[in-house]
Amino acid sequence: MARFILSRRVALKQYHMAREHCDALAYSYKTNPVLWEVLRETDSLVGVSSMGSMERIGETDRVIYYLQGERRDEVKSLLGSGVRWFIVDNEPELRNLLASCDERINLLLRVKMREHTIYTGKHFVYGIDWRRAGELVREVRGSPKVEQLGIHFHRKTQNVGEWSLTEDVSEALGDVLDLIDWVNMGGGIPVSYANSKPDLNTVFREIDELRDYLNARGVKLMMEPGRFIAAPSVILEAEVLNVYEGNVILDCSIFNAYMDTYLLNIRLPVLGEVEGRGHRYLLKGRSPDSLDILRYSVYLDRELKPGDKVIFLNAGAYNFHTEFNDMPKLRTEIVEDFPFEVNAQ
Repeated sequence: MARFILSRRVALKQYHMAREHCDALAYSYKTNPVLWEVLRETDSLVGVSSMGSMERIGETDRVIYYLQGERRDEVKSLLGSGVRWFIVDNEPELRNLLASCDERINLLLRVKMREHTIYTGKHFVYGIDWRRAGELVREVRGSPKVEQLGIHFHRKTQNVGEWSLTEDVSEALGDVLDLIDWVNMGGGIPVSYANSKPDLNTVFREIDELRDYLNARGVKLMMEPGRFIAAPSVILEAEVLNVYEGNVILDCSIFNAYMDTYLLNIRLPVLGEVEGRGHRYLLKGRSPDSLDILRYSVYLDRELKPGDKVIFLNAGAYNFHTEFNDMPKLRTEIVEDFPFEVNAQ
């Protein structure tokens, strides 16, 4: 049966690669909860956004919780369990949180930064308008309930184009930087896929520039990479069930293995893939849905037959399953390292 395989070595390598560019790192738990079983041995904080996840985390002192509609009793439950870091993206949530506090908390106000590329109306843009956020920073800074105060923003997952961070932060937040302790830039560090080849050197250069700008003003930089750590750490191993007319039917589906194929138009690289030569295949999932295609056209260095394995690389981010067609949930096996060399990060 198809399965995910998680390399502990790659997970820690990706973590340390990101960690050296910030003052604190919070792994985004929703990206792939299994990764936390490895990252808990590091100094990582963990970003959590549901009460259900809280039941699985356990280490509440390392949690940064994203409030999103939690009721008063749920907020009090979080505080009672020991959670002290919170992110709020609207004023009613902020008022509810402060009214629920009996102890000091660390607060990050999520700011709606100027957007450059979201035009379709498909995506909700979270956060408080940056002009109003400045007023709230001045108000909250004096609250006896707030110990550390910061600003949070997040462009988008798999951000391949909007990395003018220092310019954006200085324009939107320059007037309040002397009042805050942290800027949390969220995640968005991109990963290489078959249809996306980001320039990571440029991305990390922009992040380093922002960190230098903030540190010079006494502000620390926090990051929340999820995809950058999770994706390269996991492969999807599928078995070939049938081959006909260049179509390969696999024992998994986008619906129980990789919905990002449909949601974000991500095409996973395949081990042994060669450009424009070799054996050409369409790699299809095991469902009657015409959308269930993991790769429409891929050239491999070998001929496939039933029983062979197909290895999809960078498969660890948002590889959640659905219940469509009663597809089973695939298990994730944690190993020390992959049994082959992977160069797709």
